[in-house]
Amino acid sequence: MKSIGLPPYAPTLMESTRAIGYSIEAAVADIIDNSIAAGASRIDIDFFPSDKSYISILDNGIGMTEDELCAAMQYGSRSPLEVRTEDDLGRYGLGMKTASLSQCRILTVISKK
Repeated sequence: MKSIGLPPYAPTLMESTRAIGYSIEAAVADIIDNSIAAGASRIDIDFFPSDKSYISILDNGIGMTEDELCAAMQYGSRSPLEVRTEDDLGRYGLGMKTASLSQCRILTVISKK
């Protein structure tokens, strides 16, 4: 049997991700879940309605190193079979990316460990 590697074409995958059907409420809730899983005791959410509207979600969680952030932004970075802590609601390695990109075309993530 022949095995062929077929990595996804990123621009098409990202556009398809936008069409999954997240509501803004579900997308924000998914990101808040990540903040809680990172030990955040404070989460600030600001919405700036303007010609180029944006949402800012800031927390005081443990943060990520550059390598951790790169892994977090990679599709399918964590296996759904991986053992997780009881308070980690994430399961598919898609949460932050899917939630964020369902609502925007540009995502900026800044993290400090």
